[in-house]
Amino acid sequence: MKNFTLCLFFISFCSMAGFSGHWESNNESKSLTLDLVEKENNITGRYCFITNNGNRIDCAEDDDININGVTNNNIASVSFESTFGGVGKATLSIQDDELKYTISDNSPFIGANMSVPRVIIFKKTQLK
Repeated sequence: MKNFTLCLFFISFCSMAGFSGHWESNNESKSLTLDLVEKENNITGRYCFITNNGNRIDCAEDDDININGVTNNNIASVSFESTFGGVGKATLSIQDDELKYTISDNSPFIGANMSVPRVIIFKKTQLK
């Protein structure tokens, strides 16, 4: 019974933290990943965007945080810091099992000559 109660607690905690986890969006010329942690009304994490067929790589180190923001219901407003320099802004929202990442200020990517879509759809996956 104790294990069952612990399992229910873990499941309810995970359902509350909808943004938390590893998210991926991949195609032939791009590999985009997010690792996010949602705690109360705050969200932090890191991104790794590999674009232009691998010719542009903007990835935080494993222990660096380059995404910070706040959440309200299933919407987060975040700022992200590019390894090329500059800070951009994005809005994150969750619908079903997808995370929609809408970039409102993409100036760091323009300065780095990166081809990053304004709207990116991510799927939650397990870390490999």
